[in-house]
Amino acid sequence: MSDNRECEDFSVFNIVISIVFQTSLKLNITKHGILMQTNNLTKKYLLDYSREEVYTFVQALGMEPYRGNQIFKGMYVQLLSDFTNLTTLTRSSRDKLNHTVTLRTLKLKEQTASVNDDTIKFLWSLYDGLKIESVIIYEGRRVTFCISSQVGCALDCKFCTTGKMGFLRNLSSGEIVEQVLLMKQKAKRPATNIVFMGMGEPLLNLKNVLKASYILADPEGLAFSQKRITISTSGIAPAIRKLTDSGAPFSLAVSLNAVFDDSREKIMPVSKNFPLNLLMESVRYYISKTKKRVTFEYILIRGKNDTKRDADQLIKLTRDIPCKINLIPCNSDDPEFPPSTTEITQWFADYLHERGRTTIVRLRKGWEIKAACGQLYADNETKIGKKISHNIKEKMGESS
Repeated sequence: MSDNRECEDFSVFNIVISIVFQTSLKLNITKHGILMQTNNLTKKYLLDYSREEVYTFVQALGMEPYRGNQIFKGMYVQLLSDFTNLTTLTRSSRDKLNHTVTLRTLKLKEQTASVNDDTIKFLWSLYDGLKIESVIIYEGRRVTFCISSQVGCALDCKFCTTGKMGFLRNLSSGEIVEQVLLMKQKAKRPATNIVFMGMGEPLLNLKNVLKASYILADPEGLAFSQKRITISTSGIAPAIRKLTDSGAPFSLAVSLNAVFDDSREKIMPVSKNFPLNLLMESVRYYISKTKKRVTFEYILIRGKNDTKRDADQLIKLTRDIPCKINLIPCNSDDPEFPPSTTEITQWFADYLHERGRTTIVRLRKGWEIKAACGQLYADNETKIGKKISHNIKEKMGESS
């Protein structure tokens, strides 16, 4: 890619960020993630803090440095919701902390369990009244926490229910972490995987997503395996490069869903600004720098992207790319986006596998409780957020 095209690519990415940021201003909603790390609360939200920041904060309160480790362990090993029972601290220290900080801002509004496969969906209310969803998925020995990174999503993928919400605001790093803490207390077994595949486009909240991921992987706390934390994206090419250059050790998943620009643009408007050639260049850049395999998510929509021509092009696009391809029958309620038949899905998987692609057909876990891929939605009263349904530059003009 030429230097000029790369500069143009990053310029468009900055426009996306500007739209998301300006939207939060227009709705008079507290800004998270782009410029701020903490919530606009009367107390400090300590889950927004890394371990090092907790240590610094504790010392600023006049406590001995080693108390920071005790407090961090209380937060992430004992899973305390406040410091009343952290008996390694004096009563005065506990009272000071409880007066100064909070460890919980999410409130459980609804918990729904699937009778078919034990999937559990959670509806959380945030401190400002907005709502998000997250999911626990059981699959053999694998236990996956699917978490949200934004309230809603601006990218307006046509098969995705979350896109109908529009973008309302970013989640702070603490709000991301808190989803995991609360689900950990409710899960039947410990989580093996964490995926940023709930509400939102994680790479449009990259600063907070990365900070939360490092907190979740901190060996003194929850100690999740870095390689089992997966950050997904709908295909914002320059943000993939930014993620790569950050040196973050986490895994990457790319929602591909179509292999020709014209068809991809119809179902994923973001592709109009970041077409497949730019997207695949960014993926190759990621692989060349990280030496890691990437996962491609491919939603199978009957008659739209499940033909032999599509399969052949998918094989061509992923040539020389170390990857795994997850095939996911479409979960949309919209009759325009029916799932591929079981027979076509299996044929598609076999065809790719026979041609050297590692391919997995993902079951529709939690489908009947609307917890499957693309089904998450939270009714946030009458607020409808910003959508990027057309050219991003045109939308920028409307936002200014």
